[in-house]
Amino acid sequence: MIQKLKIQKGVDTFLIVFALIYNGFYLQAQNQLDEKFKEYANKWNDIEYQVPKNYRGILVKGFYVTNKDFIQSSFIHGLKNDRHNIVVGFALITAKPDTTPRGLRIREVSGDPGRINLKAIASEVDTILAKVKYLDSLHLNKVKADFGVIYNMKMSAKYMGIYARCKKIILYKSERGRTEILFFYNKEDEVLVDEEINKTWGMLKFKS
Repeated sequence: MIQKLKIQKGVDTFLIVFALIYNGFYLQAQNQLDEKFKEYANKWNDIEYQVPKNYRGILVKGFYVTNKDFIQSSFIHGLKNDRHNIVVGFALITAKPDTTPRGLRIREVSGDPGRINLKAIASEVDTILAKVKYLDSLHLNKVKADFGVIYNMKMSAKYMGIYARCKKIILYKSERGRTEILFFYNKEDEVLVDEEINKTWGMLKFKS
C-alpha cells in the first residue's frame, strides 16, 4: 500500500513538473511572436506595438478571402483573448511599392495604401449589421493616424472555421501606409467585441 502511494506521488509530481515546463515553453513562444511582430512593425512600418492586457500572441491564418471582389491584406500577426472567444489579426501595408504580382494587384485594386479607398470598403462592408463609422479626432490622435474607419466586414466563410463575424479597423497615415486590425468573433459576443476594441485602442499606433 505504502509503495503504491509512493509511486502515485511520484507520478503526480512528474505531471506537475511537466505541466510547469510545458507552460513555460508555451508562454515563451507566445512572447517571441509578440516581440517579433513588435520589431517588424517598428522597423518596416514605423508603427509602435504594445501587447494589450489579457491577450497573447498566436499564429493565425495569413490569407483570408472575404469576397471575390476584394483582396484582403495578409495577416502577419495575431492575438487571442485569454477570457473571451475573440481573435485579432493584424495587416500592415507600407506606402513603399510592392512589385510582386500580388502586391501590384493589391495596389491596382486598393490604390495608395495611405489614402482611403471607398470603393474597396464598399465592396466588403456588411451594411446589414452596421454602417461604416468614420473615426473621430480623439481616436485618431491616440494612434497618430490621419484618417480611419471601422465597420463590419462581410464573411463568406468562418475565419479559422470558428468565427462568423468580423469588425475591421483601418488606420491611414499619409506617406506611411495603413494598418488593418480585424476582430473576429461570433454573434453572441457582439457587445463584448466593442468593449474589447475600446480597451485595446492604441495597441498599434503610428510614430509621430
